[in-house]
Amino acid sequence: MDPNRNHEYLYGVNPVYSLIAINAGSRKIYQVLVSKNRIKDPRIRSILTEAEKKNIEIVEVDPVQFDKISSEDVNSQGICARVSPYNYNDLERYLNKGVSDKSKLVILDGITDVGNFGSIIRNCNAFGFEGIIIPDRRSVALNERVSKISAGALEEVKIFRVINIVRTLKELKNKGFWVYGTTLDMTPEVKYLDEVNFAFPLALVLGSEDRGIGRLVSANCDIMVSIRLAGRMQSLNVSVASGIILYKVQEQVERAK
Repeated sequence: MDPNRNHEYLYGVNPVYSLIAINAGSRKIYQVLVSKNRIKDPRIRSILTEAEKKNIEIVEVDPVQFDKISSEDVNSQGICARVSPYNYNDLERYLNKGVSDKSKLVILDGITDVGNFGSIIRNCNAFGFEGIIIPDRRSVALNERVSKISAGALEEVKIFRVINIVRTLKELKNKGFWVYGTTLDMTPEVKYLDEVNFAFPLALVLGSEDRGIGRLVSANCDIMVSIRLAGRMQSLNVSVASGIILYKVQEQVERAK
């Protein structure tokens, strides 16, 4: 994407639908562009109906011209939206007005891989986590590729960007959050995932595969958690690990109902 361009394109049925229905990043939606040969697709019709309700401009494009708009490495499914960049949410406002006794957040410490980030966003959306906190440095930029990898979940999940993760953990704990960190190292203080009875509101810290979470970040977690592994491989891709842990957290929420 051209860094001097003040807009970007989101491609595909799920991303565009999530954008119009939720728009967690408060993007300005300039246009929805649709290939004329996909107008009758029921999923696209539903998107266009929602766009019309919100007075969003719809542009029908000749299929050949539409192919020129979409990049070669993207399956556009015949629809895209021209939008402003994602706007990060305000963590202070959320903590003052948006927290409930069942709030669930994820904190990413040093996740720089776009694929992992997009998959984690998708997992958060699937298992009811409200938002993701990322650091200002050593993190992935939010762009159309992240939105596509997340299958549109970026447009449904709040993303908060902070300067200092440790300071943020302390702020979360002052607001009543229990902070859980993840680790591969088993020490007497670490609990296996199946032994943890999660308390809420909850924040889960995930670190990079090579470094894990930082020492000071770990020191400010209430409980450190590890996934019990049976095979020869004693590590998991961080997005896979996030899916396992987030599922277990949501499972406890469902059992408590």
